[in-house]
Amino acid sequence: MTLEERIARLEDIEAIRYLQAKYQRCLDTRDFDGLAECFADDVVSSYGNGSMSYNGKDAVLEFLCSVMTTDMPSSHLIHGGEIDILDAENASAKWYLEDFLLHEKYLVKLHGAAIYTVLYAKRAGKWLITNIGYERCYEYFEFRGLLNLLTLRKKTFLKRVKNADPETMGKYGKIFQYKTLKKKKLKDR
Repeated sequence: MTLEERIARLEDIEAIRYLQAKYQRCLDTRDFDGLAECFADDVVSSYGNGSMSYNGKDAVLEFLCSVMTTDMPSSHLIHGGEIDILDAENASAKWYLEDFLLHEKYLVKLHGAAIYTVLYAKRAGKWLITNIGYERCYEYFEFRGLLNLLTLRKKTFLKRVKNADPETMGKYGKIFQYKTLKKKKLKDR
């Protein structure tokens, strides 16, 4: 392998690491338009040991908009990153996931761990996720009392997302606002 090939390989690994970190951040901040930038149009998802599988960017994002609501603050932390560059335009990776979700409506706390398996493709010079899914190592559910719930009522970015004007958002942000939060569409002017 030449020096130029080795440098290109390292640049690709860093671009994939950046892409995966963006995916995690956009998921937790409910930036669905930023999340859309991470996916290829023909992305396939297989979340929750395959129980939540969707084909195509619109289907995957509509699913994520419906489950990642503002009444469920979350933290999805990835570790490691076993990234394999398969060729100049394809790569795969395994990431260790640790996630925390607090569901305000059902007073449930979830703490879990999983292994993400992700496929990437370089299209028009940019790495995109083409296949993403995880298999759980474990899930721990805890029912929470009302006292714990009160700590979530402080102003957070999720409240700002919930209260945002749908017309200031992109395509997927609007889907989230209209479908998930059941906001009325503004009349065309």
